[in-house]
Amino acid sequence: MGLKNRKALWLAIIVAGMVLALLSLIPLHLFSPTVLFANEAPPVVPILRDWHGSTGDLTLGAHTQIILDPAFANQLQVTAQVFRQDLFAETGLNAPIVVDGNPGSGNLFFTLRTSDSGIGDEGYLLNIDTSVTINSRTPAGAFYGTRTILQILHAAPDHRSLPKGYARDYPQYKERGFMLDVGRKFVPLPLLEDYVRLLAWYKFNDFQLHFNDNAMNAGSKPDWQHQYAAFRLNSPAFPGLAAPDGSYTEQQIQELEQVASEYEVTITPEIDTPAHALALTQYRQALASTKYSKEFLDLDNPASYTFVDSLWKTFLPWFTAPQVNMGMDEYDPRDADKYREYINHYDALLHQAGKTTRMWGSLSEMTGKVKVNTDIVIENWDTTWSNPVDMVRQGFQIINASDNLLYIVPHANYFHDFLDTELLYTSWDPTIFDLNNPALNLQPGDPHLLGATFAVWNDKLGSVVSDDDITMRIEPAMPVVGEKMWAGPTPDISYMQFEQNIHQAGPAPGTHLPQ
Repeated sequence: MGLKNRKALWLAIIVAGMVLALLSLIPLHLFSPTVLFANEAPPVVPILRDWHGSTGDLTLGAHTQIILDPAFANQLQVTAQVFRQDLFAETGLNAPIVVDGNPGSGNLFFTLRTSDSGIGDEGYLLNIDTSVTINSRTPAGAFYGTRTILQILHAAPDHRSLPKGYARDYPQYKERGFMLDVGRKFVPLPLLEDYVRLLAWYKFNDFQLHFNDNAMNAGSKPDWQHQYAAFRLNSPAFPGLAAPDGSYTEQQIQELEQVASEYEVTITPEIDTPAHALALTQYRQALASTKYSKEFLDLDNPASYTFVDSLWKTFLPWFTAPQVNMGMDEYDPRDADKYREYINHYDALLHQAGKTTRMWGSLSEMTGKVKVNTDIVIENWDTTWSNPVDMVRQGFQIINASDNLLYIVPHANYFHDFLDTELLYTSWDPTIFDLNNPALNLQPGDPHLLGATFAVWNDKLGSVVSDDDITMRIEPAMPVVGEKMWAGPTPDISYMQFEQNIHQAGPAPGTHLPQ
């Protein structure tokens, strides 16, 4: 062997010795299969906030049971029943619900014993090992854990296997909403129930229904009495008020409330006054404004207050939501102080009935001497009508409902026919009200920011907009907006990969929506 080759050999031996010496300093457990071959995070939407993969899978089978911790069995019973039904739809497994303190093997165990305050009231801890354990602080957290399990199962080739690992998952924002305009276009009850299930699938918790509205600018036309307007709540207390082309009785609202309760979704009612009220002024023509559009209530007429008081007192008991939307958008700025007095009146009236209130942001445009109560939550839809930074400075809590980013108006040439989901995924989160003007945005972690809501406005009315038109627009929007409200800033994975996650997570069980 030549001198050159011997030197190369000795150098290789020295390097190898140094490598071995260094490796000897590294703990042996870091070379275990658990670390080297850990399961990747499953394709869940919204993406899990924290995942620690183990190795191997847990496969559910014919003997799998849904087991409830005896200490919390009553609280978890409804969630367990819904999960059992959806689990059967997803896997074909007819798992019985059992009360037992022992998770056993191959089962799905639910408890409320965690002391982890960081996950809040809607978060959960998920452990997949010899059994599946969901540990949360509330039944809502347990329910969201079931959505995660179902999505993981859907993504599995056999629809029965789950990768072993541990997840800690919780929402960034408490308000994760969707608003639907059923005033301009009636939406049948079964479809609303399917939308509830779809919302829950992506961990939304608020479904706001805009129950009255009218054709655009209808109140300014000479034949305003005959322009399209609709009020969708149907009570014998107001014969003839409910729209003839579709309305909801108290019994139907109770049915919707029942489904929503089972799926941890709040139905937030909205009766929009003193503008957008043509259905009311057609019904009581003496209440129409004598100065402005006929879709405006006359705020100088005490009978306007008497009538709207009676509406809320009649319909408020139909809903269990702790908060209701009073409307309050787009009234004439020339009557700003009367308008502000009107807001405070209904805030007080609804508080007396045990509710808190929200309203569409209008106060930057409707400036006046009358101070508006800051216990009202602002749904901030337009930064001219309502400057979000200024609203927070005044002390209001706020929901991001940005029209330029989050409004869908089917078949219109303004706002969005379909949301720009890639833009929202890569560039938006609920702190952002304007992508082009950072001065209008809030700081991350601002306690006044409750979350966000996206909206479908049926300005083109039911004669143009179909049920399928609405569904095909909200289905691609919901997972993206839901992701940004649950997890906040842009995730690590690409938009293309996120779309793959949506596909793998599958459709919401129990729905009958076109795919």
